[in-house]
Amino acid sequence: MPLPTWFHEIDTEKKGEVSRADFLKYRMRTFNELDTNKDGKLTVEEFIKVAEPPFSQDGPNVPSLEDRRARARTEFQNLDTNRDGFVERAEAETLVHAEFNQYDMDRDNKITEPELRLIVQNSLRRDEQARREAEARRRQGMVAINDFIDMQLRSADQLDKNNDGKVSQAEYTALAGPADGPQAQGLPPFELRRKIAMLKFAEIDTNKDGFLDRVELTAFAVNQFLHMDLNKDRFLNEEEFKKAAEAEQQKIRAIVQTMIPAQQPRPAPAPAQPRPAQPAAPAAPQGLAPGLPQGTR
Repeated sequence: MPLPTWFHEIDTEKKGEVSRADFLKYRMRTFNELDTNKDGKLTVEEFIKVAEPPFSQDGPNVPSLEDRRARARTEFQNLDTNRDGFVERAEAETLVHAEFNQYDMDRDNKITEPELRLIVQNSLRRDEQARREAEARRRQGMVAINDFIDMQLRSADQLDKNNDGKVSQAEYTALAGPADGPQAQGLPPFELRRKIAMLKFAEIDTNKDGFLDRVELTAFAVNQFLHMDLNKDRFLNEEEFKKAAEAEQQKIRAIVQTMIPAQQPRPAPAPAQPRPAQPAAPAAPQGLAPGLPQGTR
């Protein structure tokens, strides 16, 4: 368990311990450097110099100078406990003593290596627990690859009516839906739906034996997962499921277009020719509907 750098910088004699006086002297070095007029207190102008070099360096993943100055002003307000507009030496030392007390577990005015290692270990454990809890909250509603494979295999098991551990073409056709009856109302023609299902079957049936075994189903599920995992975080979220469903619908529509023959344009009607005049038909007798054949009694 590595110790903080400050412990080694204070314990120059390698005693394995740091006294309260040495810790206070080490921590107050920055205060002394910022107190340029040596009046034993810091103004806000003096204090915000802590955000500038050599106390703080610019670099990648480092807040900007203005952000660091803003944080320094906030810290100044926290340290100025008597609200007199200055951070006095006593106020700064109070904070240092409070920090020392957190490390000095047995209250002997010394920070030993075992004490510090235990504190560091507990701190790392708390950080790891917090990270796991945050990750668990983030993953709520997400699906990992093993869960996704299980989902696909359970769906296949429902199709496996004879429980032989594989899905035949006839069993897979159930995904096409009903052929007729009220449940088929509003659906595309059954033959079209069956052809689409068989195209998917052929995509999964890599050994072309007419059956889908668990190896093929698992491999297909893995491939599906990798394509659906757009952010590559090894989990599928609601948005990724939605986009996958939309992509599948687009794919089906494209397949349907290839299966439906293109409509041939109808030839333009020929121009009408004048008809020769026809003799007028005799008037129908009264009491009979025009156009109906004459009946005989």
